[in-house]
Amino acid sequence: MLRGVDLRMAQRDVMVIIGPSGSGKSTLLRCANMLAEPTLGKVWFEGRDITDIRTNLDEVRTHIGMVFQAFNLFPHMTALRNVTLALENVLKLDGSQARERAMEQLARVGMDQKTDSYPGQLSGGQQQRVAIARALAMKPRLMLFDEVTSALDPELVGEVLEVMIRLAGEGMTMMVVTHEMGFAREVGTRMIFMDEGLVVEQGEPREMYYHPQTDRLRQFLAKVL
Repeated sequence: MLRGVDLRMAQRDVMVIIGPSGSGKSTLLRCANMLAEPTLGKVWFEGRDITDIRTNLDEVRTHIGMVFQAFNLFPHMTALRNVTLALENVLKLDGSQARERAMEQLARVGMDQKTDSYPGQLSGGQQQRVAIARALAMKPRLMLFDEVTSALDPELVGEVLEVMIRLAGEGMTMMVVTHEMGFAREVGTRMIFMDEGLVVEQGEPREMYYHPQTDRLRQFLAKVL
């Protein structure tokens, strides 16, 4: 349960969210696109109150990409088809337009050589990169990443982080729940530390990393570093 969370983001921000399991990190992320509906308070996206019942959430979510810990790819579809499906069904692009955009985004994440492969033929890191391409193909204005490397073997983590680092460098606005402290420190423009549903501390990542202001953050960093 989140309590008293009040956050703002600007374009090109990379907000990294850290904290122990059960602290509310994923819930916060899910509230950003209303997959979890807050019982109190408002969520605003580009000047719109998306908690308003009159808001078309399906339309809003076309502008907010989300990538989960689980890859959630359709096992019976190729990498290319996993990306084109929503482009055709949601954005109503024709087959050639959908294919062109999907190929562009698969190349963006380094998966253009695996377009005809099925998820079962791909490594975990490759599957996650296809999932990122699928989200990017919708041309979102905000990307949400929910512990996208935590299910990967350590040797595969780097290839996914590399994609995220490149996206940040291109100016993508991102909220990232992560345990990858190096990524948080080097790539984040702002870091949020959560515990028991509260934002305990927030600030510039390097400053928080090297000079934590609260005992709770010091304890957390001592365990994860």
